[in-house]
Amino acid sequence: MKIKQHSHAVTVIALCYNHAKFLIECLESIQKQTFQDFDLIITDDCSTDDSPALIEVWIKKNRPTAQFIRHRANVGLCKTLNEAIDQAQGEFISMIATDDIWEPQKIERQFLVMQSQPLSVAVVYSDAIQMDESGATLPKSFLEAHFQLEGIPPTGKIFPALAHRNFIPAMATLIRREAIKAVGGYDERLSYEDYDMWLRLSEKFDFTFLPETLARYRIVSTSIIRTIFSKPTPNHCYTLFLIHEKWIASKLLSLARRDEWKEKMWGAAYMLYAHGDRRAKSCLWKAFYLNRRPRTFLMAITCSLGLSRLRVKKLLSLLLVSTNHD
Repeated sequence: MKIKQHSHAVTVIALCYNHAKFLIECLESIQKQTFQDFDLIITDDCSTDDSPALIEVWIKKNRPTAQFIRHRANVGLCKTLNEAIDQAQGEFISMIATDDIWEPQKIERQFLVMQSQPLSVAVVYSDAIQMDESGATLPKSFLEAHFQLEGIPPTGKIFPALAHRNFIPAMATLIRREAIKAVGGYDERLSYEDYDMWLRLSEKFDFTFLPETLARYRIVSTSIIRTIFSKPTPNHCYTLFLIHEKWIASKLLSLARRDEWKEKMWGAAYMLYAHGDRRAKSCLWKAFYLNRRPRTFLMAITCSLGLSRLRVKKLLSLLLVSTNHD
């Protein structure tokens, strides 16, 4: 099937942060795409390894028309994406972290599908192989690991499925650029970008699932799944709280899902308190107004009084000791 060509039909955004070990393999997978009607923007968010130098050499040798956005200070993924999208010319956006890899037909297959879709479709998504740091294939694909509902991944109005869990592999998507702008771009308060964007896009637009495996997702020691998700930082906890706060009153959530999200907000607020984060007080009070539980109220009070979690635990221990002696 012949593809109808457009000037800059797609903008590819390659996102780098300390990916020197994997960078060239990723860029080569972009260069080898069977569909070449794209402009390329490579970003580096103040890497501390050799990534910037490698990018400059690769661009000069392989794709001189590529744009390189290099940060001298780390500004975060969401702000970096907004900057790149502001510079994008393509009707569609295809993004990839530079420790991941595309199959050669990735853009072509998704672009063909998107051409046949109405403007109501904002995203075409596919599956991705999961691999370890050395590139060895892991037992489960991305969707097998993350889509935990019955049936095949959904097409159309997918907000209810996303409300259960984020299952969209960002490196295996093609997104309508105007749709990203229509929902206001990426929220720069957040420490990671994709889940919030999928939820906002799925409120207003449709998604289409293309049942092919078009990318390779690398899980390394510095991957989000191995860092902020397994050992959540204060910024990750705050991001989790903000994402759920946006939708907690939405009629798109079922009652059961709303109760589940209230618990997630409480958990995120509690973790902020455990970290001693200044944002904990506000989040704990908001969590209390939602769940009205005594434990949430007590946490909000102790946090408002400036009592740390560690100090509260010591006071409770002393109280128990005193009670046992009595």
